[in-house]
Amino acid sequence: MATLQKPRGQQGATLPRVRAISRAVAILRAFSADKPHLALNEIVRATGLDAGTTRRILVTLRDEGLVHQNPANGLYSASTGLIDLARAVPESLTLTSLVEQQLIDLAEATQTTVYLSLVRDDAALCTARHNGGQAIEVRWWAVGETRPFNRGTGPRVLLAYLDASERDRILARRLKLDPGEESALKQELEQTRKRGFIVMHDEIAVGISAMAVPLLDDQGRLLAAISTGGLTPRYVGAAQAAMLEHMQDAAGRMQVTLRGYSH
Repeated sequence: MATLQKPRGQQGATLPRVRAISRAVAILRAFSADKPHLALNEIVRATGLDAGTTRRILVTLRDEGLVHQNPANGLYSASTGLIDLARAVPESLTLTSLVEQQLIDLAEATQTTVYLSLVRDDAALCTARHNGGQAIEVRWWAVGETRPFNRGTGPRVLLAYLDASERDRILARRLKLDPGEESALKQELEQTRKRGFIVMHDEIAVGISAMAVPLLDDQGRLLAAISTGGLTPRYVGAAQAAMLEHMQDAAGRMQVTLRGYSH
């Protein structure tokens, strides 16, 4: 079991949460594109709150213009006040900037070099790289540089979690592998999806290993890949299990941070 370090650099990370606000947010998140109109009892089931508390919060949200109640049938929905709030989100708030501090925390916790990569124009684009302070920094991939999907753990994870049609198109038209290489890569990608991660040794240099996990949204759709690189002893045996736990825990926190993000 990995001993996770407490995240640093996040102001107020250890302060108690305001329960009423957490409950109001839970109610707002009960609404979705699939279920935009909900009855009181449906919201109660979705949030686990009691009916009295749920109704009081709904009335408050309604009065603040964030929730609408249809006078004809009593159903609730999100209201246009939320659109005004959304307009205040700056365009500069990118996926990478939203999780930047968490990437830094992961680098410090694992003492490795951490990368974030996205799919761009049929290639893998590095958008962040942070070193955790180890004397050895893995500089295999620079920010702003692209890699083909069959090089490195981050690109492979991105390819593994793409929609099947996109993955097949890239395998057939972009990578230009011979039949044996393509078959081996397909098996590797399938194994990556089953395990939820990939680890590779000595691809970058002898004695250097890397691991990558997907960063998914709350609907299970691919957003990015998180990868780490460092000395091989940190990626074998019990150390490998600890590394994976650190990375999956970080990915889970980032998923919460990115809730509602659209790209």
